[in-house]
Amino acid sequence: MSDPTVIVTGASRGLGAAVARLAGQLGANVVLMARTEGSLAAVAREIEDGGGQALAVAGDVSQPDDCQQVIDRTIERFGGIDGLVNNAGILEPIGPVAEAEPEAWHRSWAVNVLGPVMMCRSALPHLRASKGRVINVSSGAAVNAVEGWGAYCLSKAALNHLTRMLAAEEPELTAISCRPGVVDTRMQETIRQRGPKGMPQDEYERFVSYHEEGELLPPEVPGLALAVLALYARHEWTGQFMSWDHEGIQSLVRRYASSTAA
Repeated sequence: MSDPTVIVTGASRGLGAAVARLAGQLGANVVLMARTEGSLAAVAREIEDGGGQALAVAGDVSQPDDCQQVIDRTIERFGGIDGLVNNAGILEPIGPVAEAEPEAWHRSWAVNVLGPVMMCRSALPHLRASKGRVINVSSGAAVNAVEGWGAYCLSKAALNHLTRMLAAEEPELTAISCRPGVVDTRMQETIRQRGPKGMPQDEYERFVSYHEEGELLPPEVPGLALAVLALYARHEWTGQFMSWDHEGIQSLVRRYASSTAA
């Protein structure tokens, strides 16, 4: 049997890079997509230096042609697709709905919602053939309103419903939304830098305290759970919104990744 192939978007840094590296350590061929070509290539080299197979394809998930190109190059290189991790996402704009800027909201939805839709559309013929998995990286903000994060909260709620739609329309696939927790990534830096202008002070201070008190998760911790889900998620979970530390997910991590450093 050939090695499984997993596509990870937003894979040039942070959580996406961690998922890509760990999927490679778990034996998958990894296809990495992000806009930043240099950083993306560096992560791909790390995977290859560790003995894995990687393909870096620079592109923007908000552009349908870029999404299709990633799928086409994946099939050309590896012949199939077994998992898709829709990780690329943006937090901004930060600010109340009363001050919503249409262009900024359009950009948010283009990346956070339409990007995963377009990636799924292009990948579905190949995922059907493999009875593969779609893992949508969601957030607690999908179900909890965070003042000032309207665009992000609404887009992640929509992403959760995309997961349910895939479960309904593609019964042989496994589609899961996963909350990775509060992770030490560029997004947290954005909150600390720009939050005061668009968030209530108490909300802003709450996120700053996560950083100051060392409570942010290293990307590799939820990244391992996401990588394992992309390869081994149970079909009975399809359509669900789950947290990275769900006992069922951690059971899979212990079973399949016990020797993988997190």
